[in-house]
Order: sequence, then C-alpha cells, then structure tokens
Amino acid sequence: PLIEVLAYMEFVGFKVDLNVMDKLGVHFQKEISELEKTIYKLAGENFNINSPKQLSVILFEKLGLPIIKKTKTGISTDIEVLERLSTEHEIVEKIIEYRSMVKLNSTYVEGLKNEVTGRISSTEPNLQNIPTRTEEGRELRKAFVPEDNYILCDADYSQIELRVLSHLADEKNLIDAFEQDLDIHT
Repeated sequence: PLIEVLAYMEFVGFKVDLNVMDKLGVHFQKEISELEKTIYKLAGENFNINSPKQLSVILFEKLGLPIIKKTKTGISTDIEVLERLSTEHEIVEKIIEYRSMVKLNSTYVEGLKNEVTGRISSTEPNLQNIPTRTEEGRELRKAFVPEDNYILCDADYSQIELRVLSHLADEKNLIDAFEQDLDIHT
C-alpha cells in the first residue's frame, strides 16, 4: 500500500530551503577552520588532517599514542581507533569532531546542493541518514521544508522487521516480549 505514496514522493521530490543550506555551509566552514587551528596547535605543526598517513605520524610518532590497529598500508586512524584513543590526548576528540563536521558539510550541505533535482533519494546523499544526535545535524534538518499549506510528518516503526517476523513465524516468545514492551535485544 505504501508504494503509491513512495512513487508520489519520488515524482514530487522534497523541498529544500537553499538559504538554510548556505547559512549552514558558512557555519560548518567556520567550525572546520576553528577545529583545524586547534588541531594544529595541539599537534605543534600544520599537516593534512585528512591524510591517514600524516595523521598517523602526528598521533603515533610525534605524540606517542598507543598503536591500536595496523592495516596493509600502515597504522589505522579509523573512527574505531580514534574513539579508543579519545581519552589519551585532547587532539583525538578534536579530530573526531573535525571529521564529523567535514562529513556533514561535504555530504549534506555540498552534496544536497548538487543533488537538488526534485527526486527522493537514499544515496548521494542518504536523506534517511542525516544525524540527529548533534546540534549541527538537527540544524541541517531545518533545511527540509514543506510546500505551502502542507506539513511534514515523520514516523518510525520500532523494530518493525522483528515484529513482522515474529508474527509470520508465530514465535510466541518474541510476540510476548513485544506485547510486554520488553527490550527485545536484552
């Protein structure tokens, strides 16, 4: 039954307020610039924060942080590693913030401006995956606006796949857990 609604959404598209996007772009660029200055100060030198190789030299050689994981090309600086190192040095938390801000700006602000074509999309960028846990992510959602005389409504079915599966399989334990509003994963 939802296919007609989705087809209509794809045909009509989703209105975006480009003024909001432009303001957010300026805000994100300012935040990115401030984070860069802080990271350079904490590192004691300028380097390419987006280069895993250069970042690795700063974190593991210059600052002497413990090596958590190695890859074929060198020492890993992925998010999992950074999160484990976040209590080791102030610079790590700033790098995590920096990466988050760069992703919001490139994926959602610049990415959306390039994709304003009037179609629903879950790729380039994924409109269903805009972060809501950060203030910046919540601000980004303000760019999505309804047409005149319309409102936006959002709904989320809690664990819908498991609920359907438990019904189809007639799985009594799962059904009981859902009926008692228990944490299904626990």
